[in-house]
Amino acid sequence: MMLLKAAPITATQQMNFAAKKRKSNKSGGEASMSEMEGESQADSEEPQAATPATPVKEAAAPTHQEGDWRKSTPEVVPKHLFQPFSLGDIKAVYSTPDNKAPSSEDTIEGRYAGVLFTTASSREALFDVYEDMMYLSELYTHSESFRMFTCNAGVGQKEIKLLNKALMETAPFHESTMKFLEVLAENKRLIFIKGIAVKYQKLY
Repeated sequence: MMLLKAAPITATQQMNFAAKKRKSNKSGGEASMSEMEGESQADSEEPQAATPATPVKEAAAPTHQEGDWRKSTPEVVPKHLFQPFSLGDIKAVYSTPDNKAPSSEDTIEGRYAGVLFTTASSREALFDVYEDMMYLSELYTHSESFRMFTCNAGVGQKEIKLLNKALMETAPFHESTMKFLEVLAENKRLIFIKGIAVKYQKLY
């Protein structure tokens, strides 16, 4: 499944829009103050005694060419994040014979990843959930506002449903992933989403 996923619009990602709009900006020269003030004085002024003209040093021609500033401007967000989201050449597996994870780990991340793996396998959605979790992992890495959201212990069912709605408007996330996020929020474990995604990746 090829998902064209984009992170929900957040305060942090407003910088991304500025970065993308750079392409449409065009350098436009404006008259400098020195040029505007270079007008001749009114003809009605009385002529003064002739004095030797002071040579005016011409301003050095700009050494940079149009567009060079873009080369020195640091990239705000990696360009690959604006491309269609893909896992690359990964074999799609939708379930296992016994629906059990190949290994177990007695950590918070390991236990939740194991439960998610079993649930996804029973619904023949291992690959779909894998794709969802890898996207959420990337979102956690590159979106400060999303990380802050997961760290908020006050997140409840109302907030997580709004998040799920925003995600579903981005791409068709699997219902198992949506339910899993609700469980994490209810158990105050949403902060472990990145680690759980890594553990699920290893199980997959």
